[in-house]
Amino acid sequence: MRLLAYLMVMLLSHTAVGQIFDPPPLDPNPLLEGTLHTRGAPMVVPTDSGDTDSADTLVPQNIAFSKQRFKTPAVAREKTRVAVLGYHNFSETKGVTRMLMRTSELRSQMERIRQSDYSVISMQEFLEWRFGTRLLPEKCVLITLDDGWRSVYTDAYPIFKEYGYPFHLFLYTSYLSGQGDSMTPDMIKEMQKDGASVGSHSATHPYPSDWKSVQNKGEEAYEAMIDKEIGATRPQLEKMFGTVNTYCYPGGYNDATMQKKLPEYGYAAAFTVLPGKVDSQENPLCIDRYMILGTDSSVFEDAMDFTTASISEGPATGYTPGALPRNTPRPTFQVTPAPDSTVPTTLPTISANLSNVPDIDMSTVSMRVSGFGYVPHKVNRTERTVQWTAPCRIYMPLLSVHISWKTTDGTTHRAAWSFFIDRTVTAD
Repeated sequence: MRLLAYLMVMLLSHTAVGQIFDPPPLDPNPLLEGTLHTRGAPMVVPTDSGDTDSADTLVPQNIAFSKQRFKTPAVAREKTRVAVLGYHNFSETKGVTRMLMRTSELRSQMERIRQSDYSVISMQEFLEWRFGTRLLPEKCVLITLDDGWRSVYTDAYPIFKEYGYPFHLFLYTSYLSGQGDSMTPDMIKEMQKDGASVGSHSATHPYPSDWKSVQNKGEEAYEAMIDKEIGATRPQLEKMFGTVNTYCYPGGYNDATMQKKLPEYGYAAAFTVLPGKVDSQENPLCIDRYMILGTDSSVFEDAMDFTTASISEGPATGYTPGALPRNTPRPTFQVTPAPDSTVPTTLPTISANLSNVPDIDMSTVSMRVSGFGYVPHKVNRTERTVQWTAPCRIYMPLLSVHISWKTTDGTTHRAAWSFFIDRTVTAD
């Protein structure tokens, strides 16, 4: 079998031109022969336009893919979608919380995946697919686990090992002592022998309020915190566990400054806590992830639903995700963007003015957006408006918005509309 090597280019959002990333180490799984990639292949370095789409054209055209674990044939890159699952803590006896789920429930979910036609992929396979050097099946699942809870080793690891599923650990370095409920480095190294890989989750797991507090002290203090929490953790983790090239935002909090510095530190990808299927044009520094909760099984159900949130048309029905049935009535209230309009931005703000809706209970208003699921919209009860702004660039050409609410008599009402994204926009 030929010797395989990989080229990997990271498109740098708002960063200097010319930075090229080394590829992750080779996967031990066999690859198809006849797909040689050479480090010396000519590369074109993208400009700092922020257009992550152009990265797809910068990789060799011969694409390799692994045959192991894949239940269905590989498809063209743009046809693949990935549900990234995020877990935390497990127990069969402790009280269930949002972050702690029953171990038996995890097993049931893994069995659900086993009985489906979805393929569980490793983080390396995910990155190679996103950066153009690997083909994957149409429907894939990537398993990630945050923080480094000991129950990952005692409860989850035996299940993943039994099912043969690779998994990715996002660890924060101050929680690797083995004290309390944390894992030891040796536990993690043992799991690496059975499909575990490692990414950074910061040094101390600062929450959004912690980041904002330091940010208020000025740019110098804020960048120093980013250097400590994000930059310094990668070499620390690599000394213990080998290659680390992914980052997970604690609490999902991220901004342009973080995204600019991540590639400088050597990270190829970063993950959020916003739900949605990942496609081949996903911003690699703002990757969607379904956070699976111990108290709400609906998030896992949404993750397992591959009938929505794709940029390509279904092969049989021609259904375009984001599209609404033709007989869907337009909202009777003012909405932005307007129905069927095209917005010249990939960071749209979506809003609805419900002031003319009689007897509405504003505490019951919810908003869903195709590709994102339920979104954390802002409610102004005085003006009776709801608003949400996309946290990262959107690459789907068509979005649908679904708003529901109850009136004071307890009746549920719904409204929906769709609009188009001008994907030729190169900067926002």
